[in-house]
Amino acid sequence: MDMSDRALGACNPLHRLVVLLAASNGCEQIRGVARLQKIVFMLNRGEGWEDFPCGYAAGDRGPHSEIVEEGVGRPEETGVLRTEGDAISVTQLGREVAGRIAREEDLLTLAMIDEHKDMFNDLAADELLAYICTAYPGMATGSAACDRITSDKERHVMSMLKKGKITPGHASELLGLALEDVLRMTGRMRVQQAR
Repeated sequence: MDMSDRALGACNPLHRLVVLLAASNGCEQIRGVARLQKIVFMLNRGEGWEDFPCGYAAGDRGPHSEIVEEGVGRPEETGVLRTEGDAISVTQLGREVAGRIAREEDLLTLAMIDEHKDMFNDLAADELLAYICTAYPGMATGSAACDRITSDKERHVMSMLKKGKITPGHASELLGLALEDVLRMTGRMRVQQAR
């Protein structure tokens, strides 16, 4: 049994997801455990995947799961992941293991993992929190950080729209506005930028 067999054998479904996330989008580092928490939460909630019972609870900075936080530990112990400061990256062994896991997954699952990492990994922290607090308000109850962020959610949502992270339709849902209003707002943004 080689190292990749042992590492793969030590992975539960959550570990497999974390390894796939770390290896997705050209092995771009995940920008911290808190961000990993949010990405796994949205994969789990947004797509209705029940395979990863993570026990999320509302927290001051959005959803938090001890299970997900510990989910980084096992792959790191087996040499599949490494943490450098706050960043989580995949090792060479991790790339091999991720390749084997990917061959067992369907293309839709792999595409959703790539899409979620692409969308959320490089958002500014306030944008990510604004998205969470707006899309899943029950996951940030009593959060001073969410209260601060949502008081300026229009700016954060429009920034995500400008970056191409969300569609105008999604922005209208997050802001609770008609699509036409969001389109007018984007037109005003373009005029202000041109000045």
